[in-house]
Amino acid sequence: MEAVLRIEVTDPRGERWPRPRVAAPGDRFGRGLHIVGALARDWGVRDRVVGKTVWAELPLGESP
Repeated sequence: MEAVLRIEVTDPRGERWPRPRVAAPGDRFGRGLHIVGALARDWGVRDRVVGKTVWAELPLGESP
């Protein structure tokens, strides 16, 4: 069985789900999910009663 690190972040605002977007060079935001996608084995979002949880799984012991 492969060892993974699972990270979850809960946000009480459920009206907008995260999605990768294109950031211009001077933008302060818009790169986070590209970083997560490059490092994580998998990531996603799930509904909660209030808000949402964004999760990512990173493999341990291998290079991304």
